[in-house]
Amino acid sequence: MSAKRPNIITILVDDMGFSDLGCFGGEIDTPNLDRLGASGFRASQFYNTPRCCPSRACLLTGLYPHQAGVGMMVYRDFGDGYQGGLNDRCVTTAEVLRSAGYQTMLSGKWHVGHEPQFRPELRGFDKFTGIYTHIDSYWKVLPGCEIYRDGELFIGSDAVPTDPYAPDQEFHTTEFFTNVALDYIDQACREPDDPFYLHLCYNAPHFPLEAPDELINKYRGRYRKGWDQLRAEKLERMQAMGIVPTSQTLPEVVGFDQEEREGFDFKPSVDSCGLPAWDSLSDSDQEELDFRRSLYAAQVEHMDLNVGRVIDDLAERGILDETLILFMSDNGCSGELGPFGMNWSNYHSGNYPEWRTEGGWATAQGQCWASLSNTPLRKYKIFVHEGGIASPLIAHWPQGIAESGQLCMDQTFHLIDIMPTLCEVAGAQYPINYQGRSITPGEGMSLLPWFNGTAPPMERTLYWQHEINAAIRDGNWKLVTSDDRDPNAWELYDLSADRSESEDLSQLYPEKLKELKAKWRAWAKSSDVLPYPETRDSLRRIPWPPS
Repeated sequence: MSAKRPNIITILVDDMGFSDLGCFGGEIDTPNLDRLGASGFRASQFYNTPRCCPSRACLLTGLYPHQAGVGMMVYRDFGDGYQGGLNDRCVTTAEVLRSAGYQTMLSGKWHVGHEPQFRPELRGFDKFTGIYTHIDSYWKVLPGCEIYRDGELFIGSDAVPTDPYAPDQEFHTTEFFTNVALDYIDQACREPDDPFYLHLCYNAPHFPLEAPDELINKYRGRYRKGWDQLRAEKLERMQAMGIVPTSQTLPEVVGFDQEEREGFDFKPSVDSCGLPAWDSLSDSDQEELDFRRSLYAAQVEHMDLNVGRVIDDLAERGILDETLILFMSDNGCSGELGPFGMNWSNYHSGNYPEWRTEGGWATAQGQCWASLSNTPLRKYKIFVHEGGIASPLIAHWPQGIAESGQLCMDQTFHLIDIMPTLCEVAGAQYPINYQGRSITPGEGMSLLPWFNGTAPPMERTLYWQHEINAAIRDGNWKLVTSDDRDPNAWELYDLSADRSESEDLSQLYPEKLKELKAKWRAWAKSSDVLPYPETRDSLRRIPWPPS
């Protein structure tokens, strides 16, 4: 490890699947992230949570999301565990690193509390430009999705937005957040004695699917093979690359139906029949679905190109080797709203020019294509099966990673590990107390021993809960359910042999089932998961849009 403390950049993308990147076997062109992986460190068993807000809470605090107050989304408040914003018992990476002398900056999506008391300006970030909640358009700034800078409105929703860094170009959030990041790096480099921490949070490739036309056109026709063949081809690449074992198989692709809910009226997501085979579809439907996946692929490549702009800027400044870059996704790929995606009946290639800049929840790619992004894992965002909680992890730091191009397959990691990693890298102390507040101890571990190549595989226990989805991974055993209110709905898997969660072993190992259920429930009681939010009387709707 270098004697000089490194600059730190964490890059978090939104709704990208486990195997979308080229360096994880994906079919999408991602040359910039691939070169980071080729000269850095990759982990094939890195976990997030199944939703954006909880994952951001994990990354920023080193705690499980309920411990930080963000067990769900940020639009309802049920008190402890579910208050809709970071609580007073946690500290953020920015607060810890700023105390250690780092310049702290955030560009992009916050989404861990939009009420004034929860905002990044009060949680350790010297500079912030971005959105407090979610984004409903890439080309426009819609009401409720306004862009703020350091607590003040920066780009409102009452006009066609202009990127002040590129006023002659069409506005696009991926480009804009990159421009902000480059500006922040430039400002930070004017104080060379103080290292910087940049948290760069893209909304890509979250729906609505909106990308530059030239990138969309590049992919047209590439997906006419269909999801069945492309999943099989991807699995072969992943096996050849060592991302998954050669014994890995593809699970059956199953869709799901989920009733509309109000507030915390939780209902199980019911597995529907297998998704349609590609060859069963008409030629016109195949053409439209090729177009929809091309939109998604273009979003991923566009994000990669912008990451490349950051890499090139660091290289030109001569600071790439002394900068730790960590790249992750906030959850697995989204299979929301049907096999073919949101608004399938209304939004097609023929009327794309009309809705391209409308914004709103115009279109998503659906479960069939999401299954390709999550290959070879089961299910999607929202769920805590592997397809919902597995993320590609790339770390790049030539001065601190012992062996270029490492691929770690035999160790589990989690977003809660980012905080202790950054603390060790920065020489910072995770506090017991902060500004008069008692701080919840973190449960993560530093990644540095694996960067250094000195750590043997270590068994650990990890936990998840989101809506009514829950899981525990204890070594290679995983207990998981899509309805944790039902004591008979739990499934048991041995992930060392079955990471696709295809063979439920709960009937064969009843004692292990009982042991892990008890272990999960004890964690749930101690981590503010229980009591369940729908059993509480303290519901408060959090005002939205933010003001």
